[in-house]
Amino acid sequence: MRGYDRAAVDSWRAEVADLVERLEEQQPREAAVKRALDEVGHETSSILQRAHEAAEEITARSRSQAEGRLQRADTEAESTLREAEARVQQLETDAQLMWDQRSRLIEEMRQLADEVLGVADDALERMGPPVAADADTAQAGDDVDDDTTVAMPAGADHATAEAPVAAEPEAAPDRSAAQG
Repeated sequence: MRGYDRAAVDSWRAEVADLVERLEEQQPREAAVKRALDEVGHETSSILQRAHEAAEEITARSRSQAEGRLQRADTEAESTLREAEARVQQLETDAQLMWDQRSRLIEEMRQLADEVLGVADDALERMGPPVAADADTAQAGDDVDDDTTVAMPAGADHATAEAPVAAEPEAAPDRSAAQG
């Protein structure tokens, strides 16, 4: 038995067997940890995948709802705008009708004023010179009912008494200034 010590070899062999046994024990622990980590990784990945899918679904639904709301808002805005434009058009038409009616009324008032002036002019032309009242019937202090007759004081001479001239009507206001 030359060249090696049997006890040293057995001792070394026992050490290697212990090391292998410890490694084999560690390996299942590490493998278990690795398997657990792999399972957790797969579960985490699965959870993250489902969360990502849920987020995409929520995002798509939100976009769809937002687009629907935007379309409704656009439709309502267009409708409101059309109603406002129609109302403006109606108000413009009403305002124009009022201005037309105002112009017609002013023209009718001018025509009426011209007719009244014509009647007044005709009345002035028909009206004769003032007539003196008879001295026998008129007495001093009597009220005069007619603007064209004058009461003469008692004892006044008819020949020398002057009959007052009827007051001229006031000049008609300048119609051209009223038209402007």
